[in-house]
Amino acid sequence: MVKLEVEDVELDMLMVMGVTGAGKSYFINQLVGKQVVEESDSLHSCTQQCQLVPATIAGNKTIIIDTPGFDDSKRSDTEILTEIANVLTTQYELGVKLKGIIYLHRISDTRYQSSAIKTLQMFQKICGMSAMKNVILCTTRWDGVGAALGAKREKQLKEDFWAYMIHNGSTMTRFYGDDDSARAIAGQLLCKNTVVLDIQRELSEEGLNLNETTAGQFIGNNLQDLEKKYKEELAELEEMKRQLRESDRAMRLQLQEDWEKERERLRRIQEQQVSLVQPTAENVRQEITNKRSKMRKIMGFVPLALSVFGAFMGIPPGLTVGLTNWMTGDDGNGSFLDLFS
Repeated sequence: MVKLEVEDVELDMLMVMGVTGAGKSYFINQLVGKQVVEESDSLHSCTQQCQLVPATIAGNKTIIIDTPGFDDSKRSDTEILTEIANVLTTQYELGVKLKGIIYLHRISDTRYQSSAIKTLQMFQKICGMSAMKNVILCTTRWDGVGAALGAKREKQLKEDFWAYMIHNGSTMTRFYGDDDSARAIAGQLLCKNTVVLDIQRELSEEGLNLNETTAGQFIGNNLQDLEKKYKEELAELEEMKRQLRESDRAMRLQLQEDWEKERERLRRIQEQQVSLVQPTAENVRQEITNKRSKMRKIMGFVPLALSVFGAFMGIPPGLTVGLTNWMTGDDGNGSFLDLFS
């Protein structure tokens, strides 16, 4: 872990996760009392990358991390895992205290979809069993179902899909869509001890590459299955092209087009496999070293952990004043949130 002064580590962090459209950005906006991250009224993700939102909750200076869902239609699971791993490794290396993760799920969903199952599996592998006590499983969109139907679905979640996590200490609760509800949920985690997730332990303490972590292996196995599938489909298309008579020109052109599409899918899968093989912790430590002296000069009145973390998450140096006021002020979320207007 990178050594920082004592005053640089007095920051808490919460991460918000879940499938696309679960209401992560809306939850965060309610939590801070203002729209600071873009929301979506559809199942298309507005959160294309992890976003850092400072908030003051019950007097605690807290960093909230909004995350994209693993079912994002525009980004691969490898890209999203890489980004989340970088954020969590940066937080761990800087000494920012992770208090827990809020996992959101729509109670309005008629069934637990395959995308939700995959996201939940990834979530469990990122966290690990020992971190489950710092997880809140939160249902959203209660205004979209009747009380009886919602209670029935809630019972199924508790007894089936979420049973493992609840058995290992996770808490299940409802988000009713208002700021009081959001703050009450966050408050349950802020009073807990700091938690270290499995992926942080694997990357920072054991020095594993991302593909060697439990979460990385899960994605890697899926990529291997897809690679095998695409190779088999390419071989079938090659054989069909070989057997077609020269006179079947239209069919040959269609087969060639299909072959090129399959080849492109295979190429993307193989690129993802390569990108998983990276020393995440080593890369993050080097980035921290590179940014520390620069950020100390630019943001000298802001705790180093926050300024470096902000640089990783894309907060520009021009927000120095807002960060300073937020860290030193006593006016709720301070003027920092005004900079999002």
